[in-house]
Amino acid sequence: MTTTTTTTLAQEHIPELKSICLNSSPANSSTSNLLSMIREIPITYVLEKLHELGPQYLNDKSSAHAELHIDGCPKPYYVHKEYLVLQSNFFNVIFNSGDISNGDVITISLPACELFDPILEYFYDGDADKFYDSLNEGNCKRMWENVEYLGMGAEAKAVCLAYFQNEINGKHE
Repeated sequence: MTTTTTTTLAQEHIPELKSICLNSSPANSSTSNLLSMIREIPITYVLEKLHELGPQYLNDKSSAHAELHIDGCPKPYYVHKEYLVLQSNFFNVIFNSGDISNGDVITISLPACELFDPILEYFYDGDADKFYDSLNEGNCKRMWENVEYLGMGAEAKAVCLAYFQNEINGKHE
């Protein structure tokens, strides 16, 4: 379940991406022309550029689009729409529903809230090796549940499956 409440966080989008608008409704004709050009850029290229910038924006309150709360997790996360929407079907639906504005507080539930930190870091840096290293025999199944619940892409799923095959299934053969 998702709820939103408006807050007064100062909002500044990622400066390097000011010209990229992820909303589908352009404000004027120059924005419309820009959007038509941007649509031609492969998503893998956009993600590569986001991941290069990611570590400086990870949990950065001053530039965040929203404050994310996860039921059962004591700390808030400061998130940027661009990182979550492009890598999670779950967040894509939330941010593109029209109900979320800059500075809102979003509250969600996850199967394993305690495992969100490595997922968020993966959204921002795209480092599959670091994501793999966050897995262990005790959390692999729960991490997979989060990845599935969030509708993450094939690479995140492949990391979880590789861990299972290499570290868990390999031990029992």
